[in-house]
Amino acid sequence: MRGMDIHCEHCGSNMRTRSSKQLHPDYRKLYLECLNPACKAKAQAEFVVTETLSPSGRPNPDYQERLAATIPWRRTDQH
Repeated sequence: MRGMDIHCEHCGSNMRTRSSKQLHPDYRKLYLECLNPACKAKAQAEFVVTETLSPSGRPNPDYQERLAATIPWRRTDQH
């Protein structure tokens, strides 16, 4: 399986994940770097699992699917 394609907001080149931190079973913070040697922009991203679409055949009894309901989503397209 291939990872996500994330493009640099400055030059449009692909970005790579330099590192990441798992802060919750449903939440990971990613630290990205542009692969264009002339750009090398760095960014931070967040990856959130928002809901389970199909139940697991091996459910974890300790897993609480509740993070997405608690994140204060911010819209960036509003002025």
